[in-house]
Amino acid sequence: MSGQERHQKADILILWAYYGEGHRQASLALAKALGEARPELAVETLDYMEAISPLFSRVTRLSYLETIKVAPFLYGYYYRATGYISTDSFLQQRLNRIGCGKILQVLQKLAPRVVISTYPTSSGAISELKRAGLLDLPLVTVITDHAVHSQWIAPGTDLYLVASQRVRRGLIRRGVPAERIAVTGIPIDPKFNQGLDQGAMREKYGLRPDWPVVLVMSGAYGVLGGVPEICRLLASFDQPVQALVVAGRDLRLRSRVEAIAARASVPMRVFGYVEEVEELMAAADLLITKAGGLTTSEALAMSLPMIIYRPIPGQEEENTRFLVHAGAAVRARNIKELSQHLHRLLTDEGARAEMKQRARAAARPEAAREAARLILDLYGGRAEERDAASSQLSLRSISRRREVESGGAR
Repeated sequence: MSGQERHQKADILILWAYYGEGHRQASLALAKALGEARPELAVETLDYMEAISPLFSRVTRLSYLETIKVAPFLYGYYYRATGYISTDSFLQQRLNRIGCGKILQVLQKLAPRVVISTYPTSSGAISELKRAGLLDLPLVTVITDHAVHSQWIAPGTDLYLVASQRVRRGLIRRGVPAERIAVTGIPIDPKFNQGLDQGAMREKYGLRPDWPVVLVMSGAYGVLGGVPEICRLLASFDQPVQALVVAGRDLRLRSRVEAIAARASVPMRVFGYVEEVEELMAAADLLITKAGGLTTSEALAMSLPMIIYRPIPGQEEENTRFLVHAGAAVRARNIKELSQHLHRLLTDEGARAEMKQRARAAARPEAAREAARLILDLYGGRAEERDAASSQLSLRSISRRREVESGGAR
């Protein structure tokens, strides 16, 4: 059920979009941390694209996922082509106006005191409404990758919460004032910092205590390229190993992997979409994954060494560079390189131990709680205004609203 259906009012509204799982998980982690800190506040999460147009959301999401699976180079081309667009450009302003009219109606109904956005399009829309004088409330933009892209830069943002100093420096180079940027890490659920016992988790999932465990995560929609190929490599591996494979919501992929597992010469368990990711990570010695910001941040918090396999061009390339530079991951461009990394890391406990230490050093397991503290500081700074609904939604005139909507909002 959407936020506006549950409550008439919301103190804090978190906007995200379902293009992959990361934006949603970051939003849920923030909502949980805010709820822990201030349980009396109404904190709502809302799929921005679904709110402005369910049909548009489904069509664009399907197009995005299919492009990532079938022709990731096309996404990489789009990412590079739009990476340095000016915030004042015609294209960027048109993008920012997508859904402005609809989201303004939602904001009028919920009357939040702070808006948090974990997706660039929603940050752009809120920023555009503020620029047009239709909205007056703090905007927090949460960047969920170790990358800087023009679409994340929304002039109406009062506070950027970013993954690393690398992102902070990138924003400053693009003209964002340093005082508006805080390095918190990518918000993840605090459950990834609870210190689960590896032996207990292996027993729970029926794994041998004495053989190394490789966890393969394909992403929520199975977009990691070459998963069957990875599983065939593991299924016939020439040294002791156990495999846990998460196929996500892709039923066809899960069926293909289950067929491979049925003939495997090593223990291999296959899962669909999993909520208890922290348990699988705790059981594992090594993770093979795409370079999504949330999954890799969760792995860092679990001190789990990673092999990043064929990262998607764009932000995943940036995430991979960050992880490899930190010493927490290695990159495999093809199955041959993957096989070489697996043989080395599964036989060299010292190398795995060093990567675990590097992962622990790069981790920010308390990112959600740190972000919540900063958001609540911003929320408290508006104490004099928050009791007056008119101070949150400054509707200067009906004609001004029509001007924005006629400029491209739907």
